[in-house]
Amino acid sequence: MDFGRVLPEQLERVDFTLPPDPFLTQQVLPGKRATDPKLFLGATRWTVAEWAGNLYPRTTKPPGFLTAYARQLNTVELNATHYKIYSREELRKWVQQVDDAGNSVNHPGEFVFCPKLYQGISHRGALKGKENLVQEFSSAVQVFNEGKFTKLGPIFIQFSDSFAPGRQVELLEFLASLPASVQWMIELRHPAWFEASSRMQDFFGMLAQLKIGLVITDVAGRRDVNPMLLTVPNVMIRFVGNQGHSTDYSRMEAWAKRLGQWFACGLETAYFFLHLGEEALVPKFSVYAGQLLKQKTGVGTAVPVLEEEPKQGSLF
Repeated sequence: MDFGRVLPEQLERVDFTLPPDPFLTQQVLPGKRATDPKLFLGATRWTVAEWAGNLYPRTTKPPGFLTAYARQLNTVELNATHYKIYSREELRKWVQQVDDAGNSVNHPGEFVFCPKLYQGISHRGALKGKENLVQEFSSAVQVFNEGKFTKLGPIFIQFSDSFAPGRQVELLEFLASLPASVQWMIELRHPAWFEASSRMQDFFGMLAQLKIGLVITDVAGRRDVNPMLLTVPNVMIRFVGNQGHSTDYSRMEAWAKRLGQWFACGLETAYFFLHLGEEALVPKFSVYAGQLLKQKTGVGTAVPVLEEEPKQGSLF
């Protein structure tokens, strides 16, 4: 993810402090722990060849990458669906690969796909008149609920940087028309959405009434898109790291602490996605993140068990 990234030499000047919870977040969380809270940890894709030998067994080939991934992590941010509407048959192949992971003792149990809405709906022209595309997309991704281990998580709608509050009425009408059987979350990027005004407070209040979630993006160069604002008792966090910089670790600690507080107050489900800027860092950082989240939240999550490269035999 290039959105909001800064140069490495600028990182020490960024204030990564998580803002205090706004009033709406305090209202949305009921104040007592949920009966069965859940925490899902994942990356943005599974097709990374260099993970063979650490996150995946050394001999894993591309057709087995998703199965190996699902034995280690329990969710994936599915960006592929942003670029085309997949058929049910195409998506069912991924469900089967996750089900194949169920034979492993490392399998985390439930695996959740979180698809990004097709860009032809969110990025091209007006939102009105897209009912057929929304229905086609929503129907296809329901396949994720058909597997033994898989589940459809939130569908998140990413809007472009130019999508401004001037389209608020259009957006609310569109959101109100979405199928209520699915948890929808939106990612807003235009700075004006995050201005402290009564108009914006009213807008986020409407999201809460519609039960539409707000994606939180934690990225160095745009601290405004991390308002710690919950409109439903579920949260999707896109954690944008910086190639393993020391601040990645301190930020992860802060998130684990805040999520622990939110779970104690009634957060039901958290989806935490790692965007680290370098895919080779994902295996070890996901182990660190998984252990930290489990420790600080008291909620079980997938904690990867890294594979070890076989040691070379001694010649003497």
